[in-house]
Amino acid sequence: MNFTRLLSLFMITAFLLLIGTGPVFAAQTPIITISEDNQTVNDNTSVFVDGSNRYGYLTVNSIDIVLSGTDAEITVQYEVTPWIAFLVFLFGKQDLKNRVLAVVGYPEAGKDSQVVTYSYVDNDRAVITVKNVVVDYGDGSYWYPAHTFGTVIPKLTFVLTPTDSKIFNNTKIMSKGFGYFQ
Repeated sequence: MNFTRLLSLFMITAFLLLIGTGPVFAAQTPIITISEDNQTVNDNTSVFVDGSNRYGYLTVNSIDIVLSGTDAEITVQYEVTPWIAFLVFLFGKQDLKNRVLAVVGYPEAGKDSQVVTYSYVDNDRAVITVKNVVVDYGDGSYWYPAHTFGTVIPKLTFVLTPTDSKIFNNTKIMSKGFGYFQ
Protein backbone atom coordinates (compact mmCIF):
# COMPACT_ATOMS: atom_id res chain seq x y z
CA MET A 1 0.00 0.00 0.00
CA ASN A 2 1.55 3.28 -0.98
CA PHE A 3 1.97 6.26 1.31
CA THR A 4 -0.73 8.47 -0.23
CA ARG A 5 -3.35 5.74 0.09
CA LEU A 6 -2.39 5.18 3.72
CA LEU A 7 -2.53 8.92 4.39
CA SER A 8 -5.95 9.14 2.71
CA LEU A 9 -7.32 6.30 4.84
CA PHE A 10 -5.97 7.97 7.96
CA MET A 11 -7.59 11.30 7.09
CA ILE A 12 -10.94 9.63 6.31
CA THR A 13 -10.85 7.79 9.64
CA ALA A 14 -10.04 11.01 11.49
CA PHE A 15 -12.88 12.80 9.69
CA LEU A 16 -15.35 10.05 10.61
CA LEU A 17 -14.24 10.23 14.24
CA LEU A 18 -14.75 13.97 14.17
CA ILE A 19 -18.25 13.64 12.74
CA GLY A 20 -19.14 11.03 15.36
CA THR A 21 -17.87 13.24 18.16
CA GLY A 22 -19.17 16.53 16.76
CA PRO A 23 -21.76 17.05 19.52
CA VAL A 24 -18.95 16.81 22.08
CA PHE A 25 -17.13 19.74 20.48
CA ALA A 26 -20.30 21.67 19.65
CA ALA A 27 -21.12 22.13 23.32
CA GLN A 28 -18.74 24.82 24.54
CA THR A 29 -19.87 24.51 28.13
CA PRO A 30 -17.79 22.14 30.23
CA ILE A 31 -19.28 18.95 31.57
CA ILE A 32 -18.83 18.64 35.33
CA THR A 33 -19.79 15.36 36.90
CA ILE A 34 -20.99 15.94 40.46
CA SER A 35 -23.79 13.87 41.89
CA GLU A 36 -26.98 15.64 42.96
CA ASP A 37 -26.76 14.46 46.58
CA ASN A 38 -23.37 16.09 47.20
CA GLN A 39 -22.99 19.36 45.29
CA THR A 40 -19.92 20.71 47.06
CA VAL A 41 -16.94 19.02 48.64
CA ASN A 42 -15.07 21.54 50.81
CA ASP A 43 -11.56 21.61 52.24
CA ASN A 44 -10.57 18.59 54.35
CA THR A 45 -13.73 16.51 54.23
CA SER A 46 -13.36 12.78 53.86
CA VAL A 47 -16.36 12.50 51.53
CA PHE A 48 -15.38 11.84 47.94
CA VAL A 49 -18.03 11.18 45.34
CA ASP A 50 -16.66 8.93 42.61
CA GLY A 51 -16.31 10.89 39.38
CA SER A 52 -16.54 14.31 41.02
CA ASN A 53 -12.95 15.01 39.99
CA ARG A 54 -13.87 14.96 36.29
CA TYR A 55 -14.01 18.04 34.13
CA GLY A 56 -15.20 17.02 30.68
CA TYR A 57 -12.64 14.58 29.34
CA LEU A 58 -10.13 15.38 32.13
CA THR A 59 -9.91 13.37 35.33
CA VAL A 60 -7.88 15.42 37.81
CA ASN A 61 -5.58 13.50 40.17
CA SER A 62 -3.72 16.27 41.99
CA ILE A 63 -2.59 19.87 41.91
CA ASP A 64 0.68 21.14 43.37
CA ILE A 65 0.97 24.91 43.88
CA VAL A 66 4.44 26.25 44.64
CA LEU A 67 4.12 29.78 46.03
CA SER A 68 7.02 32.16 45.48
CA GLY A 69 6.47 35.81 46.33
CA THR A 70 3.17 36.80 44.74
CA ASP A 71 3.47 34.20 41.96
CA ALA A 72 2.55 30.54 41.80
CA GLU A 73 3.79 27.62 39.74
CA ILE A 74 0.90 25.19 39.38
CA THR A 75 1.36 21.56 38.31
CA VAL A 76 -1.84 19.73 37.43
CA GLN A 77 -1.73 15.92 37.20
CA TYR A 78 -4.64 14.48 35.21
CA GLU A 79 -5.75 11.78 32.81
CA VAL A 80 -7.31 12.43 29.41
CA THR A 81 -9.99 10.08 28.09
CA PRO A 82 -8.06 7.80 25.67
CA TRP A 83 -10.01 8.48 22.49
CA ILE A 84 -9.89 12.21 23.16
CA ALA A 85 -6.10 11.98 23.54
CA PHE A 86 -5.97 11.01 19.87
CA LEU A 87 -8.04 14.05 18.92
CA VAL A 88 -5.82 16.31 21.04
CA PHE A 89 -2.83 14.93 19.15
CA LEU A 90 -4.58 15.42 15.83
CA PHE A 91 -6.07 18.90 16.31
CA GLY A 92 -3.78 20.52 18.89
CA LYS A 93 -3.75 21.30 22.60
CA GLN A 94 -5.71 24.55 22.78
CA ASP A 95 -8.91 22.95 24.13
CA LEU A 96 -6.83 20.96 26.64
CA LYS A 97 -5.14 24.18 27.81
CA ASN A 98 -8.52 25.91 28.21
CA ARG A 99 -9.86 23.02 30.29
CA VAL A 100 -6.77 23.03 32.53
CA LEU A 101 -7.26 26.76 33.15
CA ALA A 102 -10.92 26.14 33.97
CA VAL A 103 -9.91 23.43 36.46
CA VAL A 104 -7.36 25.62 38.28
CA GLY A 105 -9.63 28.68 38.16
CA TYR A 106 -7.02 31.16 36.92
CA PRO A 107 -6.97 33.90 35.85
CA GLU A 108 -9.76 34.93 38.20
CA ALA A 109 -12.54 37.15 36.88
CA GLY A 110 -11.90 40.82 37.50
CA LYS A 111 -8.20 40.39 38.30
CA ASP A 112 -6.49 41.75 35.23
CA SER A 113 -3.07 41.63 36.89
CA GLN A 114 -3.08 37.81 36.91
CA VAL A 115 -1.09 36.59 33.93
CA VAL A 116 -1.01 32.88 33.07
CA THR A 117 1.89 31.29 31.17
CA TYR A 118 2.16 27.63 30.18
CA SER A 119 5.55 25.98 30.76
CA TYR A 120 4.50 22.47 29.77
CA VAL A 121 1.36 20.60 28.70
CA ASP A 122 0.74 17.03 27.57
CA ASN A 123 -1.87 14.30 28.09
CA ASP A 124 -0.78 13.62 31.71
CA ARG A 125 0.14 16.97 33.26
CA ALA A 126 0.38 20.69 32.76
CA VAL A 127 2.68 23.22 34.39
CA ILE A 128 1.59 26.85 34.43
CA THR A 129 2.86 30.00 36.09
CA VAL A 130 0.39 32.57 37.40
CA LYS A 131 1.49 36.08 38.36
CA ASN A 132 -0.14 37.99 41.24
CA VAL A 133 -2.00 35.10 42.89
CA VAL A 134 -1.02 36.03 46.44
CA VAL A 135 -1.39 39.27 48.43
CA ASP A 136 1.99 40.56 49.65
CA TYR A 137 1.92 42.60 52.86
CA GLY A 138 5.51 43.75 52.31
CA ASP A 139 6.95 42.40 55.56
CA GLY A 140 7.52 38.78 54.54
CA SER A 141 3.91 37.83 55.22
CA TYR A 142 1.54 36.73 52.47
CA TRP A 143 -2.12 35.83 52.08
CA TYR A 144 -3.48 33.24 49.67
CA PRO A 145 -7.12 34.34 49.25
CA ALA A 146 -10.24 32.18 49.04
CA HIS A 147 -10.42 30.30 45.75
CA THR A 148 -12.78 28.03 43.80
CA PHE A 149 -11.52 25.30 41.50
CA GLY A 150 -13.41 24.02 38.47
CA THR A 151 -13.81 20.54 39.92
CA VAL A 152 -12.97 18.56 43.05
CA ILE A 153 -9.22 18.21 43.51
CA PRO A 154 -8.45 14.88 45.25
CA LYS A 155 -5.05 16.07 46.53
CA LEU A 156 -4.17 19.76 46.66
CA THR A 157 -0.68 20.66 47.89
CA PHE A 158 0.60 24.16 48.57
CA VAL A 159 4.39 24.39 48.87
CA LEU A 160 5.08 27.50 50.96
CA THR A 161 8.81 27.03 51.60
CA PRO A 162 11.17 24.11 50.92
CA THR A 163 10.30 22.76 54.38
CA ASP A 164 6.67 23.86 54.80
CA SER A 165 3.60 22.76 52.87
CA LYS A 166 -0.17 22.51 53.29
CA ILE A 167 -2.11 19.54 51.96
CA PHE A 168 -5.87 19.52 51.38
CA ASN A 169 -7.98 16.55 50.27
CA ASN A 170 -11.10 16.57 48.08
CA THR A 171 -11.19 20.33 47.67
CA LYS A 172 -13.32 22.32 45.29
CA ILE A 173 -13.95 25.49 47.29
CA MET A 174 -11.46 27.07 49.66
CA SER A 175 -13.93 29.33 51.43
CA LYS A 176 -11.16 30.85 53.54
CA GLY A 177 -7.68 31.76 52.49
CA PHE A 178 -4.59 31.25 54.56
CA GLY A 179 -1.64 33.34 55.64
CA TYR A 180 2.01 32.33 55.67
CA PHE A 181 5.54 33.72 55.91
CA GLN A 182 8.38 33.41 53.42
